[in-house]
Amino acid sequence: MADYFLQSQNELDAEKQPNSGLCCCEYIDRHNKRYHIVSCCCDCEDFDKVFTNWLTCRPIDRTRQRNMLLTFQDRLRIPWHGGAKQVTLDSIAPIFVIPLLISLAAINAYTCIVIFLATSVIICYAFNYVQRRAVRTSFFSMWIISSLLYLILLFETTGPLLEVLPEENLALVVLSIVTSVSFWQARKRATLNNVVQTVVGVGSELPDITETSANEEDDAEQTTLLIEQDLEDIQTTIDDASGNQPNRCATCRKSVPARTAHCPLCRVCIRRYDHHSYWLNCCIGEKNHRLYIVGLIFAIFALLLGADLILTAVCHPFKAVNIFGLQILLPDDCTGVFDMYELGLAYVLAVYALLITACMVAVLVRQLYLISRGITMHEYKRGMRGNNKTVKYNWKNFIL
Repeated sequence: MADYFLQSQNELDAEKQPNSGLCCCEYIDRHNKRYHIVSCCCDCEDFDKVFTNWLTCRPIDRTRQRNMLLTFQDRLRIPWHGGAKQVTLDSIAPIFVIPLLISLAAINAYTCIVIFLATSVIICYAFNYVQRRAVRTSFFSMWIISSLLYLILLFETTGPLLEVLPEENLALVVLSIVTSVSFWQARKRATLNNVVQTVVGVGSELPDITETSANEEDDAEQTTLLIEQDLEDIQTTIDDASGNQPNRCATCRKSVPARTAHCPLCRVCIRRYDHHSYWLNCCIGEKNHRLYIVGLIFAIFALLLGADLILTAVCHPFKAVNIFGLQILLPDDCTGVFDMYELGLAYVLAVYALLITACMVAVLVRQLYLISRGITMHEYKRGMRGNNKTVKYNWKNFIL
């Protein structure tokens, strides 16, 4: 009872002194109500405790620090139809990092070499890290989208300086549009690869379990699963052209068609699963594999054309070949590109485009080899080295 009266007295004293007990980010508004300055981005109690410990040189509680950052990330949203959409830090980082790196790389040749080498090492390390840990992130897809947008924007703004012909600019725009549409359709059709309805087959002793959504069991241990077969059974399944032999998924215990695998990131069974593309942030399977290949091909042509147009404009070009009256120019001497910042910026764009092209060529060559062998990348990683069919048959089966 004494505690009750003491609490009531404290509340009355707080009402008489409205400014008492205010934290460092709290204030009394004109309606005599308490508000927090940073309540829109973090929890005031956690922020106040962390800030106080920092000012007094005391150890900062990691739990409060983590809660403050999680609250900030949870409230980092943009208005959207049907509710505000959350924007993660890994998805917005490339939007600010890429122009900063390009601007620094255009200062001189040394900064260009250092920036591109360091960026390549960091990107490769981050990619291997998320691939080993099976972490779902939109960082790489936003990196590609931001890179393409900045490349197109800077190329069009420096177009008058580079004296690019309208026909050349039109060809580049057409290739860029085809590339964007192909990748967008590949991402859009990724959900068509998901096995929703179970396949009724022989030997289905266990009941089918509904597919787990991507938002559930976030802390559960993820496995790289597949069909409960050994390599000989997989080889027999690949040789079977009909592909109607059902299998049992080892993770969701669902009857699935042949050559179906369970993606540990999307947490669904994917028909003719090839791989999970971090750069498109979706799975590549039966319904979008062809669009993925088309997008790679046109992207390589678009990047090569853009890089050639820039380099032949800022460097001393020479005539390489004449095809049906069309002169193909290649750069010869680029020693003076960093004398002007605008020319250095254009040169850095071309080098960046060539680096992306080299990565895409490596991916495309591997894809073409696997398609010619009649297997997917997932099957190749599990030990398969091809089927007994011809290259013509494998390509016909892939296209049709």
